[in-house]
Amino acid sequence: MNTSFKVGLFVLFISAVAGYLIITFSGKEFGVSYKEYYLYFNAVEGLSPGADVQVKGVKAGRVEKITFDDNRVKVTIKVRSNIPVYKDAKAYVRTLGLMGDKYIYIDPGHPSSGQLSEKSVIKNTEVYASTEEAFESAKDVAYKIGKFIDNLNVALEEGNLKDMIKNIRVLAENANKLVEENRQNIKESIENIVAITESLRQELPTLIEKIDRVAENLEAITGENREDIRELIKNLKETSVALREKTPKVLDEIGDAAKVVRDTVGENREDLKVAVDKIREASIKLDSILAKIDEGKGTLGKLVNDDSLYENANTGIKEFSKPFSVINKTKLDIMLYGEKHTGNEAEKAGIAGILSPGENSYIYVGLLTNSNGTVTRQEDIKTDGTTTQIVKRDYGILFDVQYAHRLFDLWNSSVWIRGGLKDSTGDVGLDVRFSENLLLKADLYNFDRKYGFNEPNNPQLDVGFRYKFGKNPLFFSFGGSDLLNSDVIGIYVGAGFMFRDDDIKYLLGSVPKP
Repeated sequence: MNTSFKVGLFVLFISAVAGYLIITFSGKEFGVSYKEYYLYFNAVEGLSPGADVQVKGVKAGRVEKITFDDNRVKVTIKVRSNIPVYKDAKAYVRTLGLMGDKYIYIDPGHPSSGQLSEKSVIKNTEVYASTEEAFESAKDVAYKIGKFIDNLNVALEEGNLKDMIKNIRVLAENANKLVEENRQNIKESIENIVAITESLRQELPTLIEKIDRVAENLEAITGENREDIRELIKNLKETSVALREKTPKVLDEIGDAAKVVRDTVGENREDLKVAVDKIREASIKLDSILAKIDEGKGTLGKLVNDDSLYENANTGIKEFSKPFSVINKTKLDIMLYGEKHTGNEAEKAGIAGILSPGENSYIYVGLLTNSNGTVTRQEDIKTDGTTTQIVKRDYGILFDVQYAHRLFDLWNSSVWIRGGLKDSTGDVGLDVRFSENLLLKADLYNFDRKYGFNEPNNPQLDVGFRYKFGKNPLFFSFGGSDLLNSDVIGIYVGAGFMFRDDDIKYLLGSVPKP
């Protein structure tokens, strides 16, 4: 086998692995059809083509492209054809986690509104506030609190509140004096109203009779325009009848109301005096309270006169921002990978982040999928003496969360120990780093698999190497798989991309700012 053949074979293998990873992580799926829809927003900060589209929290498509259309942002999305979207659907731009990744969330609406046809516009759209906007709101609230306290201090220093209390006290005293001085006048006014009502009741019938006589005389002396005058007289008669019937009742009601007012004032004279006295006492007490506040006594006085409230609010915001300063100093590596295990026939693909707050420890957090899934439920159904076992598997997202610590250095290598979760099960791991690009790793995990249906009795032990090609993000991994179980023992191979912290900062720095 000559050198050219070996190089060609290696290039062919790497191309196949890269093609598999590109298809896996680009979201392309063979044999799956999509429907295209359009969304319009005023702004979509952070959203980019290729972002996820979720329907009720389940990934159902992706963002195809983002363009401008009539001074608005037009977002073209694709959703799987088997997922219905209705005419009253709503679309939101949401933020995924602390990193601020944007995605489209769709509420598909109700079937009663009818299904939305392909290449139609989802009209109901909304953009949720970002983390930066939340911090700006908190800062604005703190500023307004400080401004309110400053204004209250200024009001106390200038005496505006004291003047207002004094005016209220003077008003109460004047009202009391007015009631005392005009008590007799009020009584006489009410009596006059009653007398006028009684006089009207006696004299109004005579006045109405005179009006009737005038109407009759007018009817007698009219020659021409008799019909017009007759109509006018008829209206006057109707008016006089209405007055005769309704006026006594109205006058009676006015008299009754006057009597009620007079009786009420007489009966509640003492209560009115007590109310005025209480107003005066309340104004005196309020003046005393404001004086104590101005002197800095009590909780409210300390709150108004002590500048520490604004300082504490400002300090609280600074303390809240410290964790983000720590995040900024932490190194972050991102890894995209895929693996194929021959023994247990598992196929894995995932994404992981490696947070390194220092040189002697790191935290590994990842999300992945496993083609074998996990057994979530087992039932035994007995029918006519026959037992049928039903096993259900969960093919959802699995989690990797591990903490690693550097034990010691050996020659030019370092030995690390890990612990936490792998494939959402307990894990213990050991790493030997020969260089920045070459790593030997061992993982012992899935300790409770013996309790699953038709699963091996021993936990899974994987031991293998991972090699990264220099400064290129491409890496390759291989090793032994499930070494403790002879019936499923095999090997695994994998490949992927690892973006170092410097690579990520370079990529983020090259993104044009709006």
